[in-house]
Amino acid sequence: SLIAQGGRHLDQASPFADVSISGLRIHAALASGCNPNTHLSIRIHLNRLFGLEQLMDFGMFSEAVLSQLREILLAKESFLISGATGSGKTTLLRAMLADCVGERIIALEDVAEIGIQSANFISLQTRQSNIEGRGEITLERLVRESLRMRPDRLAVGEVRGVELLVMLQALNTGHRGAGVTIHANSLSDVMSRVNAIGRSAGLDSDSIAEQMRSAFQWVIHVENRKVVEIARIN
Repeated sequence: SLIAQGGRHLDQASPFADVSISGLRIHAALASGCNPNTHLSIRIHLNRLFGLEQLMDFGMFSEAVLSQLREILLAKESFLISGATGSGKTTLLRAMLADCVGERIIALEDVAEIGIQSANFISLQTRQSNIEGRGEITLERLVRESLRMRPDRLAVGEVRGVELLVMLQALNTGHRGAGVTIHANSLSDVMSRVNAIGRSAGLDSDSIAEQMRSAFQWVIHVENRKVVEIARIN
């Protein structure tokens, strides 16, 4: 099946799956107690990978913003790209990472979408548990393992939970130049999302804010496939 081709499985214990196959992002919801029917949702991703200059030509940002993005990369400062679903977060992250020619980049994703064409690029994907409930590999685990692989840069397709806290620890102990996307409807919502993740792990707002300031230098917010704001974290 399509889901099996993407390395996932569907059963009553795991009635949902998300995979990427040949430029298609496929989400499957198996008929279960949640819904009597099976549903497939398919999003088509362009096979062409755009660079920063191409995104500028398409109107995603100005030439001044292009220079600023490249300065962030050159200084090897870590950044968060925020935005709503489908706003262009992964497109921008991919283009920024592709600009880091010759660097060893390790991307960690639930579904592989970054896909930079480089011999120095390594993609690691999470794995769901098998039908016996064993063998799950989470984003948190991938972050920990990737730090032992001597990356020049780490990239996380989207942080949603405790993997962000592991990233903060890593970036506060010497790793630089990381790129991460996070779902947020506005720039001001980013810290609210981060605080919610921190509270789920028992951290208070002051502690998580201090770690964020040390780990990340920039937040880049995108809306409707346009960079609308770039802010330094301080």
